[in-house]
Amino acid sequence: MSHALLWFRRDLRITDNPALQAALRECEQVTPLYIHAPEEEAPWPPGSASRWWLDLSLEDLHKQLQRLGSRLLIQAGPSLEILQRLVAKESVTHLFWNRV
Repeated sequence: MSHALLWFRRDLRITDNPALQAALRECEQVTPLYIHAPEEEAPWPPGSASRWWLDLSLEDLHKQLQRLGSRLLIQAGPSLEILQRLVAKESVTHLFWNRV
C-alpha cells in the first residue's frame, strides 16, 4: 500500500494545493502533517500576529480535513528529524510538499 505524508508548510489550504492533488492521485493513504518549527523561520522568529494567524489557519485546515474524513497531524521540533521518524514509523512511501 502506498502511503504519503503531505507536509503542510506555509500553504495551509486544501483548495488549489498541488501537493495535495499529487498525493491523492499517487497514493492510497495520505497523512496531512504540519511541523511547528519556529526556530527554522530565519532570519527572525514569528511575532504575535503571525502566531495568531497560524493558530487560526491550522484550526481551519484541521476542520476542513475532518469534513473530508481526515485529520491534521501536528508535530513540533526540527523538521528533518520529525519527517525521518514518521517515514520510518508509519511506513511512508512518498513525501509531498509545496515549494514556498
